[in-house]
Amino acid sequence: MTGREDLFTPVHKGLRSMLYGLSNRLQTNDFADVSATSALIRDLEDDFALARSAGCILCHFANHAHEEDAVVFPVAARFANRLVTDLIEDHHKLMVRELAIAKSGHELLGLAAPEARIQAGIRLNQMANQLFAEYIVHMNREEDELVPLMRENLADAEQAAIRGSVIAKFPPDRFFALLSWMLPSLNVNELSELLASVKQSAPPPVVKAISDLAAARVDPTRWNEVKHRVGI
Repeated sequence: MTGREDLFTPVHKGLRSMLYGLSNRLQTNDFADVSATSALIRDLEDDFALARSAGCILCHFANHAHEEDAVVFPVAARFANRLVTDLIEDHHKLMVRELAIAKSGHELLGLAAPEARIQAGIRLNQMANQLFAEYIVHMNREEDELVPLMRENLADAEQAAIRGSVIAKFPPDRFFALLSWMLPSLNVNELSELLASVKQSAPPPVVKAISDLAAARVDPTRWNEVKHRVGI
């Protein structure tokens, strides 16, 4: 366990799991099947224009970028302005790709011929692969370059306060939807640190809700070890 705050890596692990799962669904989907394709497109970009759906994968990425831009980056810009400027520019470029994917998904669903949907599905998968590759590079850079700078320039308490400001803006459904991806994506040390922090700082009902979610989503062997370490 590091014992140091990290505002990026745990969330990014959850986001990467979203990408991996969605990538697998895109490359194996039968786009001639209207029902399966509609469900896939809905999970990919449903309600993307308003970015409010807890089940919309691209919405999670749009919201994550917005929260970094609005809450985290203004603080980090005091000591990493050039890096932050680059990361914000990345967010803008990624948003353009996300919107193009959302548009293509809607257009695909409007195609009547199965063969046309199959060909459009191939293009959609290629567009998504490009976005996912760029997003992983972007997240890697935040972890490799920005996390060390934040640890050098901010106390853990300051970073924890930033995290609290971000979480306070989450609607409960989106918060728990993100946790449902993040919790099973963490290793036993990271998960133990997270649950120990939750146990120490959150009200009992919140601790129970997060523990129940972890019990349902995390591999049982790993979860049993976390419970033993944290005393839940």
